[in-house]
Amino acid sequence: MKKALVCSVCGYIHLKDTAPEKCPVCNASSKVFNLKDDALKTNEDIVTTGESHKKHLPVISINNVSENVQEIKVKVGELEHPMMPEHYITNIMFYADNEYVGGITLTHNLKPEGSISLNAKGKKISVIEHCNIHGDWITETTV
Repeated sequence: MKKALVCSVCGYIHLKDTAPEKCPVCNASSKVFNLKDDALKTNEDIVTTGESHKKHLPVISINNVSENVQEIKVKVGELEHPMMPEHYITNIMFYADNEYVGGITLTHNLKPEGSISLNAKGKKISVIEHCNIHGDWITETTV
């Protein structure tokens, strides 16, 4: 599991070592951020999560839109995560070089996928998904 600073108001996960002055999602002050040792599950946690990773780890694909713009597409799980009122993916957050660049909020009647377009060339892309039952999962890749 990976450590991260988490906003106690909205659940935003900050991937840098110090809290931001304000939460980029809800504008809460840096005082509401808490360091959690087990904030993020990664592909290294497969041993402790059983088969759960197959439905939770974000799967990233990258398409070049132009020379300076890439579409970062994500699908939650190599096996599609169920989307039921009692168990679903609530959001997907996108980061470039550990900087939050956008997010998608989902409801139980949507597919657990989404995309964002940005200049990602040479950057580390991180995608975090939140399952209302199984927590936060992260996948990272370099473009």
